[in-house]
Amino acid sequence: MKRSPLSKRETAHDAETRDSRKSLVLAVLVHVLLLLVLIVGLHWRSEAPPGPVQVQLWAKGDNPDATPPKPQPQPQPQPQPKPQPQPQPPQPVTPPPPPAPPKPQVDPDIALEQAKKKQQEEQAKQEAAAAAAKKAAADKAAAEQKAKDEAAKKAAAEKAAAEQKAKDDAAKAAAEKAAADKAAADKAAAEKAAEEKAKEEAAKKAAAAAAAAKKAAADKALKDSFKNAILGNAGIASGTADHNQAGGGGGTDGGYGAKVRACVQPGVTYASPPQSGSNPRAQFRVQLARNGKVTQATLTQSSGIPAFDTAVQRGILACDPFPKPSIGPYPSSIDIGYDMY
Repeated sequence: MKRSPLSKRETAHDAETRDSRKSLVLAVLVHVLLLLVLIVGLHWRSEAPPGPVQVQLWAKGDNPDATPPKPQPQPQPQPQPKPQPQPQPPQPVTPPPPPAPPKPQVDPDIALEQAKKKQQEEQAKQEAAAAAAKKAAADKAAAEQKAKDEAAKKAAAEKAAAEQKAKDDAAKAAAEKAAADKAAADKAAAEKAAEEKAKEEAAKKAAAAAAAAKKAAADKALKDSFKNAILGNAGIASGTADHNQAGGGGGTDGGYGAKVRACVQPGVTYASPPQSGSNPRAQFRVQLARNGKVTQATLTQSSGIPAFDTAVQRGILACDPFPKPSIGPYPSSIDIGYDMY
């Protein structure tokens, strides 16, 4: 609703009246303050300082014969001069305030445009403030929502990490338990295998010891029989000089010793001199293979005649293979004593 030009003029007149009243009140207050300052200054200057004071001192003499002094008439106090009135300073004359210059008349249309523009500016400011407040509220809400989302995301990540850690720990514990069980099983199997191996080794050792003992017993029995059965001491009546030697032994039975004597004697070729009482004897240890072949013939006791010892060794090596015993396998070694006569 638009105002009429008359209403606009009345509003401008009222504003001018209010301004004149304010100026008048301010002028009155200034004059009152000046008057109070003058009164205080006059009262301060009217206080005059007091007049001079005279004092006389009288003392009695110390001599008793002295004539007492006559009393002097007391001086009359001088009347104090009356204070002269101070001349009053001339009071400043406050000039009347100059008349206010007449305000230029404002065109109602221009005033209306200015008021409208001012209102629009105020409205724009209010709208800008409202928009800024709305934006700040939106930013705050977005920040709060972002904080909530980040907190939720962090909580979810922590929960997932905790669950994964629990799974990893469980898997690790299961793997450790499986490894421990496997190690225990391997250890038990190794201990069992070691026990079985030890048993087998003990059984093998026992069997080897039994076989060695049996073989040693058999060799000893065979050697004992050889000592009593190898090559008797009797010569051959129809033999020649090359075949008149006989293997020395402990017996004259026709057992295994006769077989060995029959095998060795043809290979011993030695022209024996006529017997002069002693009967030289060559002692050999013969090593035999499992098939009875001679592997080595070692002289253990010489007859004192190297040619005879060599002839006996040749005869032993010529007996190849040795006769097989009637009982048991070939012995590993045989001690043979061969006499010249």
